[in-house]
Amino acid sequence: MIFKKSQHKIDQDTGIEFEESTELWVADFGSHEIEQELRREVAKLKPKAQASFSWTIVSVILLMFVVITELLLRQIGLKMYWSEHFIFWATWIWRLVLIVVWLILARLRWLLTTDKMFITTIISFVSAVMIMGVIKIIYVRSAWAWLNFLVEPIWVVLLISFLGILIIKITKNKDK
Repeated sequence: MIFKKSQHKIDQDTGIEFEESTELWVADFGSHEIEQELRREVAKLKPKAQASFSWTIVSVILLMFVVITELLLRQIGLKMYWSEHFIFWATWIWRLVLIVVWLILARLRWLLTTDKMFITTIISFVSAVMIMGVIKIIYVRSAWAWLNFLVEPIWVVLLISFLGILIIKITKNKDK
């Protein structure tokens, strides 16, 4: 059995066109289960490619998801008579969970480069925190809401940086 992958290329120096081929020969034992297992093993050998979709759209979708879920969390908290202080900490725990899940997906599932991983995360979460800050200023009408509007974006950037570096260090150690 042969697994063949060919690619049409042009030599930059001479301008000659050629067909580059990669072949992998595998013994055929006549068993369907062995063949399927070999196909899975060969698929694991292929280098994984980075996901290809628009990072602007991804950032906007992530921004909308963060804002909507935080608004829902706030409304649930108000209906359950939570204090503003408790809603604040519940929101930060929710942000922490979302940041960790997003960074793990970006790093391990979609194989993003570190710059794309950090750029999409920082843009989306800082924008979401600023939008939520404006909403808090309108709803809460206290001085601490203004202070949080100024401080929370800095906290989010620091949190994303710390968690992103931690996830990168952990995943690099697993690769070795």
